[in-house]
Amino acid sequence: MEGEMSTEPKQTKQQRREAARAARVEAERAQAAVARRRRRLMTLGGVLAAAAVVVVVAIVVSGGGGNKASDRPQAAQTSSGAIPGQKESAEMLAGIPQKGIYLGKTDAPVRLVEFADLQCPICREYSLQSLPTLVQDYVRTGKVRMEFRNLSFLGPDSITAGRAAAAAAQQNKLWNFADVLYFNQGEENSGYVTPQFIDRINKAAGVDSAEADAFAKSAASQEPLAAANTMANQFGVNATPTILVGKRGGDLKAVNADATDVSAYKSAIDGMLGQA
Repeated sequence: MEGEMSTEPKQTKQQRREAARAARVEAERAQAAVARRRRRLMTLGGVLAAAAVVVVVAIVVSGGGGNKASDRPQAAQTSSGAIPGQKESAEMLAGIPQKGIYLGKTDAPVRLVEFADLQCPICREYSLQSLPTLVQDYVRTGKVRMEFRNLSFLGPDSITAGRAAAAAAQQNKLWNFADVLYFNQGEENSGYVTPQFIDRINKAAGVDSAEADAFAKSAASQEPLAAANTMANQFGVNATPTILVGKRGGDLKAVNADATDVSAYKSAIDGMLGQA
C-alpha cells in the first residue's frame, strides 16, 4: 500500500480538551500581549465609608490594554442553551471537592492561594490558560489545595461580582462561578455585571440564583472580600493575580511569574512537593 502510517501519538481526551480550551482564547491573546507582561497593580488602602462598598480598599494604578468587551467571548446563549465556558468549567472541575473558597482535598500537601479580581483581565488570562493544567496535574491528583481570595478593587462591577462569588461559595460552586465569569468578562466598570448577567453565570455554574441573590444582598457577602483584603495586607500583595504557594501548615511564598507561564507555577509547586 502506498503512503506511510502516521507515527504521531493520538491525543488523549484531556489533551484534546485542553487544546480546545486554548484555541478558544487564542484569538484574544494578541490583544492581551502587553497585559500578560504585567499584572494589574493596586494600592491597598482604607475602607470606603459607604456600607455597600466597605470592601473596596484599593486604587487602580495601571491600565489594562486590550480590555474591551468586543474583544471577549460574550455571555449570549448558544443553540444548546450554554454560554461560553460552561462546558469547559464543568469538565475541568468535575469530581473535585469544593468547600467555600477552597478547591481540592483537605489533606493535600501543598496550599496555593490565588488573589484575584473578577474584572482583572490578567486574572482572566491566568484562569483560562494556566489554571486548567494546574487543576489537572495537581488538584485532581490530590497534591494541591487551592483557595480563591477575591480582591474587588477595580470598581463597582468588581464588588457586585465579588459578592455574587461569595454567594456561589456558600453553595460550594465558587470555582465554577469564577471560571465561567472569566470566559464572559466584559469591559471594566462598563456596568456589564447586571442582575441578568449574574443570573446567566449562576445558571451556567450550577448555582441556585434565588438563594445566591439573597445572600449576595446580605452583609455576610462582604465578609469574604474583607477577609481577602486583610490577608492581602498581611502578605504584601499589591497586584492581581498574585499566586502564593507553600506546604500545608507552612509559610507561603509568592510566585513571580507571567499569568500564562504554567511552567513557572509548576516549578514552584514541584519545589514544595520536593520534586525540584
